Amino acid sequence: MTSDPAPEISIVIPTLNRVGPLIALLTALQGQDAHDIPFEILIVDNGSTDWTSQAVTRAAAHDARIRYMHEPRQGASHARNAGVACARAPIVAFLDDDVAPAHDWLSVLKHTFDDHPELDCVGGRVEPRWPRRVPRWLTAKHYAPLAIQIDRPADFDAAHAASCLITANFACRRRVFDEVGGFSAAFQRDEDREFNLRLWRAGKRGRYVDALRAVAPIVPERLTKRYHRQWYDVTGRNHARLRFREVIDRDGRLVEPMAGRRRLLGTPAFVYREFLGELVRWLVSVVRGARAEAFFYECRVRYFLGYIRERARHLQRTSA
Repeated sequence: MTSDPAPEISIVIPTLNRVGPLIALLTALQGQDAHDIPFEILIVDNGSTDWTSQAVTRAAAHDARIRYMHEPRQGASHARNAGVACARAPIVAFLDDDVAPAHDWLSVLKHTFDDHPELDCVGGRVEPRWPRRVPRWLTAKHYAPLAIQIDRPADFDAAHAASCLITANFACRRRVFDEVGGFSAAFQRDEDREFNLRLWRAGKRGRYVDALRAVAPIVPERLTKRYHRQWYDVTGRNHARLRFREVIDRDGRLVEPMAGRRRLLGTPAFVYREFLGELVRWLVSVVRGARAEAFFYECRVRYFLGYIRERARHLQRTSA
């Protein structure tokens, strides 16, 4: 009797009440052009109330590569960390539960790590699958709130830290988590940004691989101006917690915050200058009647307001 080979890739998929897309994702992974690459699929149920448990258990009964886990602590960070803790492979990959990976996704991932031993992590292309109607104001400038990842720079490290490799299509060598820790549960969103910054501070290297493709559906709720306004506000506040404007310089390098900077309510003066610049661009766009452009700059203003307010709240808490 021969045992199954040890997996070379562990695929961790957090899920919550998306049984339909999840089963489609499982089917896509089972149908990969994997070239005999041994892999395992860890489904981490983060408290689903639909029939996710029954569906995955049924799939696992027919495919030993599938494993079902339950993580009661809410949040994608808890779910991903639970998957990492049980992963048996030297490469741990992450997919969102509603994406559709390309047929060669697994082989591209494996060959990338094999061909580039210097890399600690990779992120892949996340293309949108649009609904029938897309608002006119939604241009490529508005892709960030939709978790679309295309046309990223190739290199990611302390010298190229401005962009983010998102966890919708992402993979790390297993040892990285032992060295820098897992995803921060303190962030309900932007946990991938926080993890990226921790990687680069530890001297790790990443790469964006355009051939590592997945497609994500864009739900109608994310095509509203209300959603985008809220996204920029929350992102501004999370970036303030990370001091993102202060630790990434103009050339995209990760730096230490400079002591002695002039500050107002905990925020450096240069951030206010950036905020005023976006405010002026917003007003000019409104006067010109450039509605799509004006909405983008309005969102940028909301981002900076969120950033400034959060830094002021932090200052108040630490001064109390």
